[in-house]
Amino acid sequence: MSITPGWPAVPPDSPVPKATEPHNPLYGLLLLASLAFAVTAVAYAVLPVWEEQARDAGRPLSPSPFLEAIRAHGTQWLLIELAAMIVFGLASMGLDRLRSLRKERLGAVDAEGKRA
Repeated sequence: MSITPGWPAVPPDSPVPKATEPHNPLYGLLLLASLAFAVTAVAYAVLPVWEEQARDAGRPLSPSPFLEAIRAHGTQWLLIELAAMIVFGLASMGLDRLRSLRKERLGAVDAEGKRA
């Protein structure tokens, strides 16, 4: 058996392990909710500071609907996004737990040759 050069060193005749479990779709939703939370939190913290610095420099920012929306509803957006992160996080952990229990149950069936 020869080993091909490069990284990682894998013999050419070795089987490549394949993922046997399907991907959890809730991870994608959790990622999107977390990204939205991060962007909103940065905007909520940074935009008022930039506005104040521009005012102090004598060049106030022109009125912006986004800035007004952040000022009026930023806290609500953050709370909603935080709730979505909690819901998607708990749901993804629950789905993973259900899948692992099902896998254990099927493993017990295979080991014993009958349903446990």
